Amino acid sequence: MKRENIEIRMHDARLRKIRIALPEDNQPGEKYPVLYLFDGQNIFDKKDSFAGVTWDVENAVEKLVREKIIKPLIIVAIDNAGENRLDEYGPWPFKDEIYSSEGKGNEFAAFLVEELIPQVEEKYPISRNREDRFLAGSSMGGLITAYIGAKYPEIFSSLGVFSLASWVSEKPFLKMLNEEGDFKDMRFFIQVGTEESRDEKTGKVDIENSQIYVDNTLNYLRALLERGADYSRISLTIAVGKTHHEEVWASFMPQFLKWLHDK
Repeated sequence: MKRENIEIRMHDARLRKIRIALPEDNQPGEKYPVLYLFDGQNIFDKKDSFAGVTWDVENAVEKLVREKIIKPLIIVAIDNAGENRLDEYGPWPFKDEIYSSEGKGNEFAAFLVEELIPQVEEKYPISRNREDRFLAGSSMGGLITAYIGAKYPEIFSSLGVFSLASWVSEKPFLKMLNEEGDFKDMRFFIQVGTEESRDEKTGKVDIENSQIYVDNTLNYLRALLERGADYSRISLTIAVGKTHHEEVWASFMPQFLKWLHDK
């Protein structure tokens, strides 16, 4: 794939880097499916990644296209807001002993749909069909992905929700899903590990907090089904021994990309 970066002035009035990966030999007039990804710093470049590990999406796409398993697509990786990441990815305000959010996720979601996507789709050879537009994220990026999917079902056909961190706002999240969700025409790829809360240095697992991630993921699944989602359009993986890390999410990229293609 070939890459380029652009900058877009976001809802917070700050310029934000948007990282684009395009098919190497895009054909004139061809319009490609698009996968929008959050935490763009972690998607392509190790030097920019929070953990020094990327999602390795480029290599996964190139290999699957080369093997004719999937068709070419465009990746749009949206950088997070740095120190304001939780404010942007949190749809509701929250605060605990370590983390807090001003809950500006609704502003970010509206900007993404109304401003960012139209700008990107005007500039690049991206299909405007809902069936060709996908969205994915992990942790808080998974939460804002799930939120946007519920708020704007007419925009995205498929969601990738990895290590959903809805525990920060579980009650309003489920309330929103149960009151507003309409999922009968959407697809969901959901992944969570059984050791989400593991100390990377000591290897010690916080079993209670890890179970919260699994429970919240199953709560999300139940809400989807209650609001019309079809089991046949859902992929759920509870990965034994897997933790909360870019390396894990990268390991699921080939499976996720093939799932997107096999609609």
